[in-house]
Order: sequence, then C-alpha cells, then structure tokens
Amino acid sequence: MIRPGGLFNKIIRSHSNDEDTARRERILNTLLLSCGGLFVASFLISLYQFFILPQYRGLYPVFFLLIIFWLGFLYWFSRTGRLKIASYLFLGSFALLPTYAIYHWGADVVAGLLFYILVIVMSGILLGSRGGLIATGFAVLFINVVTYLQVNKIIDPISYWKAKPFNMSDTFAVSIIFSIIAIVSWLSSHEVEKSIIRARKSEADLKDERDSLEVKVDQRTKELKEVQAEKMSQLYRFAEFGRISSGLFHDLINPLNAVSLNLGKTDGTAEETKQYVGNAVRAAKKLEDLVVAVRKQLTREETKALFLIEQEIRHVIEVLSHKAEKANVELRFTPKSDIQIFGDAIKFNQIVLNLVANGIDACMPPTAELVPVSLADRWVRVSLVEEPEVIIMIVEDNGVGIPEHHMSKIFEPFFTTKINGQGIGIGLSMAKRIVEKDFGGVLIAKSEAGRGSSFKVSLPMHKQAIEYAA
Repeated sequence: MIRPGGLFNKIIRSHSNDEDTARRERILNTLLLSCGGLFVASFLISLYQFFILPQYRGLYPVFFLLIIFWLGFLYWFSRTGRLKIASYLFLGSFALLPTYAIYHWGADVVAGLLFYILVIVMSGILLGSRGGLIATGFAVLFINVVTYLQVNKIIDPISYWKAKPFNMSDTFAVSIIFSIIAIVSWLSSHEVEKSIIRARKSEADLKDERDSLEVKVDQRTKELKEVQAEKMSQLYRFAEFGRISSGLFHDLINPLNAVSLNLGKTDGTAEETKQYVGNAVRAAKKLEDLVVAVRKQLTREETKALFLIEQEIRHVIEVLSHKAEKANVELRFTPKSDIQIFGDAIKFNQIVLNLVANGIDACMPPTAELVPVSLADRWVRVSLVEEPEVIIMIVEDNGVGIPEHHMSKIFEPFFTTKINGQGIGIGLSMAKRIVEKDFGGVLIAKSEAGRGSSFKVSLPMHKQAIEYAA
C-alpha cells in the first residue's frame, strides 16, 4: 500500500542527477500541483457562484478550467526533462495575471501587487538570482508605466471596485495569493534545509573518509617505516660486522694457533700431555665462545626467553675486544651473574654492541668536531643495576662527548658526528628502536663535550618474565 506522502514524493521526484536541477524541478512540480489544487477549488467555487448569485462579476469558471489544463501541460513538460522551458512558461503565465489585473483595474490593485511579489520570489527560486532581478525589473517598469498612463488619463482603468467593500470573492482571491506565497516560502526554506543537511552529511562523510584515509596512511607509513627500520637493522649488522671482521679473524687465529701448538706437544710425558691437552681444550672453548658471539651478530632468528645479561655482554666484549685493543681503549665490565631478563637475547646483544662500539669510536681520534680529553687513559665501561621492577644498564665512555646542539638529533637515523668512514648514523637509532619496541624500555643519553657520554638503558621486568621464571 502506497502512503499519501510517498505518492506525493513520487509525483514530484526529479529524474535529474544534478542536485540544483533536481531541487528546482521538485519545487516547480510542487508549485504546479499546489496551484492546480487551488485552481480546482477556485473552479468549483466560481462554478457555484456563477449558478447561484444573480449578478456574478467574477472570472468565469471556464477560465479556471483552462488554467488547470495549462498547469497540467507544464507539469508534463517538467517531467519530460524540459525544466527550463516549463519554468519560463509557468512564471510567464503567473506574470500575465498581475499584468492583466494592474492594466485593467489600476496600478494600486492589491491582488496584482501581491501577484508580482509572488512572481519575483518564484523567479528567484526557479531561475536563480538573475531571473529574480529580471522579474523585479519587469514588474517595476510595468507598474510605473501603468501609473504614468493612468495619471495622464491615457488609459482609464476600471475603478468601481474601490468603492465596493471587500466580499468573499475578494477575500478568497487574496487568500489564494497568500497561500501560494506561503507554499513558495515553505518550499524554499525546506529545500534549503535539505541542502544544508545534505551538505553537512557530505561534509561529515568526507571528514570520516579523510580521517579513515589519514589513519590508513599513518598505519601504512608506520608499517613501511618498520620494514625500512628492520632492513636498515639487518644491513647495519652486516656493515658493522664488516668493520670489525679483521679483528674477528685475528681473534679466531689466536685460539686456533693455541690449539695447534698445544696438540703438537702431546708426545711427551703423561703429565705434560695432560697439561697441553687442557690448554688446547681451553683454547677450543674460547674459539667456540667467539664463534657463538659472531653468530649472534649475523643471525636473524627471534626467540624470546629468559637469558643472562652478563653472558650477552661478555659475547659483545669478545667480538669488540680486538677493535678496542687496536684503539687503545679498555673495556671495563663488572659482572653480575644472576641478572636475568625475558626477551630476545639477539636483540639485546645488538643494543650492547651498538652502544659499546659507539663508545669505542668516541675514544678514537679524530672525530668530526672534537678530540678526546686524554689520549692515554681511554675506556668504555658497562655496568648493571638491578632494581625491583627495572634492570638498568649503563654504558659510559670518556671519549669526545657530544656537543649540546646535537643531543636532540643523536637518535635520528643517519645522523652522525663522526668523520667519513667511522659510521653512518644507524647504531644509536637502531638501539633506541630495539629498546622501546622489543623490550618496552627507555634509552636516555647524557653527554658533555670533551668529557664523554653516558647511555642509560632501563628495561622493565615484564609479567611474562616472572611467570616464565616460575
């Protein structure tokens, strides 16, 4: 079952895809149907008065009937896509009524003036501001011309109505005009409100789409940065390995030589053989530890478990010992064998390697801006502090330090104060990323130019570590 409101909306609905055209077509169709209804009522009233009143001086019923057919014709024009033609014909038809009334009954006839106001308002709505101005200009010009002709007795309009009191017919005519003006005003306001609502909804939809797009872009950018950071981390590990490879080969050759020399002396007494075999085993163990430490710098495996912090620091010291010795830098570490943490041991190994290698570089003159305070006593110290819920590792050096104006940039990728060939500015940014992302910790740097630097790594004891240990 079709509801009356739904049927009316279906009758006035526009077939145009353009919003402005559709809005004007809806208004025109509504006006045509409303005027049609009013003129049907006028036709019935005039028909009644024509047969009942002895002296009927109003418009003949056939006049209203012609207007009804004319409105139906304009509605058909509008529905067949000829909106502009239908609008001009509709406004022209309405303009004929006040034009005839003013010319026939005088420039001061109220109904004619009200009709002109109605025509001006409808022209502005259906044809735009230019149509409203044209209608206004025509009305003003015609009223002035008629007034001039009337004053100069060139035309003699009918004026008997001035002496005649208002009757029901006059009141009804004015009521029709007021009703049409009310309908036009309501239509205009209603369509404006609908346009505002659509505009606000479109704005809200665009805002939601923009926000969604921004979220997607931010998310995608974050993902790309993560992938980029991971790639840089892998490349940096290999690059750093390349820088220290000569020292690693030196450290590998020493225990191999020790194994070879001690095994070559096993042809003596049993006591001497036992001593030489023991020396060879210790050298092989040192070689094994060194290989494990090197493998951790190259592996990409990620396994989270409880691990000993001291063991990982010792592996890093093994890897960097030759580099430190070559730079005349002492690596100091006071072990605490019982400190454990939950996480990826390889990632932690990379943090320590980057910070310690950075400290060694800071003690190796020259750098881009400063030289160390002391060339004789140079050191990098690693210390551990265990608190109830946090494990703190501090890596200090007495190298060149970092100028104050660079402190805000030291964790940015590719930023470095070292001379060409000493670094590419990835180590500290990668260390900070691992500390924050993989361990949920904090990396803080303090430095004084010419006196050295201190990097404090605070790693929380996560709940899963306690559960794992239990």
